[in-house]
Amino acid sequence: MRLTINILILTGTQSYPILQKIAASTKNHHVEVKKVPFSISAFLTQKIVKEELNSIEITPYDLILLPGFIQWDAQNLEKHFSIPIRKGTQFASDLPIFLKKIENFNLSTSLSADKLLKISGETQYQNIVDAQIKAVRTDINQRNFYINKNSSEIMVGRNLPPPIIAEIVNATNKSNKSILKKAKHYIKSGADIIDIGCIVNKPNPTRVKTIIQLLRSHFNVLLSIDSMNSEEIHCAIDEKIDMILSLDIGNYKEFSEIPKDIPIVLLPTNIQKGYFPKEPEMRVQNLFTLTKKMFKLGFTKLIADPLLETPISPGIVPSLISYFLYSKKARKEEFRKYELPMFFGISNVVELMDIDSVGINGLLASIAVELDIGILFTVEHSTKLMGGVKELKEAVKLNYISHHKKTPPINQGIQIFKAKGKTSQETPDLTTIENPIYIEDKNSSYNPDEKGYFKIYVDHYQKEIIVCFYSTSRQLIETLIGKDAESLSKKVMSLNLTDNPQHLNYLGRELSNAEFCLNLGKPYIQDA
Repeated sequence: MRLTINILILTGTQSYPILQKIAASTKNHHVEVKKVPFSISAFLTQKIVKEELNSIEITPYDLILLPGFIQWDAQNLEKHFSIPIRKGTQFASDLPIFLKKIENFNLSTSLSADKLLKISGETQYQNIVDAQIKAVRTDINQRNFYINKNSSEIMVGRNLPPPIIAEIVNATNKSNKSILKKAKHYIKSGADIIDIGCIVNKPNPTRVKTIIQLLRSHFNVLLSIDSMNSEEIHCAIDEKIDMILSLDIGNYKEFSEIPKDIPIVLLPTNIQKGYFPKEPEMRVQNLFTLTKKMFKLGFTKLIADPLLETPISPGIVPSLISYFLYSKKARKEEFRKYELPMFFGISNVVELMDIDSVGINGLLASIAVELDIGILFTVEHSTKLMGGVKELKEAVKLNYISHHKKTPPINQGIQIFKAKGKTSQETPDLTTIENPIYIEDKNSSYNPDEKGYFKIYVDHYQKEIIVCFYSTSRQLIETLIGKDAESLSKKVMSLNLTDNPQHLNYLGRELSNAEFCLNLGKPYIQDA
């Protein structure tokens, strides 16, 4: 039998209306919200909270929740009042999900509840993955295999989350520094395999060799090569590349003597003759035909790519039909022994749409999990795709948990919202407010700060905001590096770099914009 928990939430005046609404909609527990006479919840101090709790009767409550953004540990308060006093979520939008599952959490006096919710989602994901990998390891075959067991535990298999390949586009034309920077970023973002993207009609096998050696000397990560040039592919094979993208009907015979345990992606094309089938049925037929030929040659680790194409032109729907037909045909007795894991090149969709990548990645990840795709391929080639690998990784986790729980990908402890959320804040009734001041014109007046000026930059690769303060004579006085607007603005004030109210207002606005862009992977350009 589920027990009802009596919960008291303390919050500031700004958050009070929305938390009241959430409390009223909570059915499984009794939730009350107390408004503390302090505007911003995150700035509540231990002293203020202690005074509030002393002023009310708290014995009816089983739990007291504090704002998740407070920077202090509530352990001392909890001991003083002899009642659980823990941190709630940082954002009100996360609170409804949390309240539904609150009895499943060991809440913290120091860590916000949404972080615990995230940890819970990650734990669920990892537990499911561990169980599935254990099952797959007992059934190694043409559908379940290690990419390279000698150097990594990463597998491609039935009911496993698809590993992510992240391509360094035009790698053979990039500097070593640029390659290492991109690879490090991809790995930190969750990529499982780093792909060396080559340039069509501009082969450079010597550079391929150098890049493989460079990446291997800095990172312990699986590597693949994306090339249709035989010299580049053979050179990569000599350097023991972990995976090859891609062979097709036109060039597979050139590689009949290479090691048979290298994972190879197969295409239903003949690029040498300019043959690119459009009909889904023909793509599927070509893939099974090529698979039979490769099996006859002795290859053991093959991946089928029905080719995901760009929306509208040439059209994403026919290509999705190709994936569905391949999956359907592979279940038939005569084709079952030739079934391969599938390759899903989502960058063909994300890169060629002027739409924020997070939603596209989320939807494509759900399609990939439904189709039991074996491996995902993506890039962050253009500025608009910054952070795309991490988005895709999180989207795979969310959909993978949901798939195994047989529920929609919602309320699983993993969220990938960036611009939007799940709840909204009520606005005050302006008809009850006397003489509100309406500001209709932008105030463009500016009084120069005699102390100097700020230049702000965002480094997406290092995940940092850089603030440079210059004198009016353009001499660099101070450089501050941080990850959030609040810490940086407080440091500016503690160093007394400026005491100009207009300048402080401007700085706060720009640092907030910079943090927003940093978190969203969005380009930041300082407002003049």
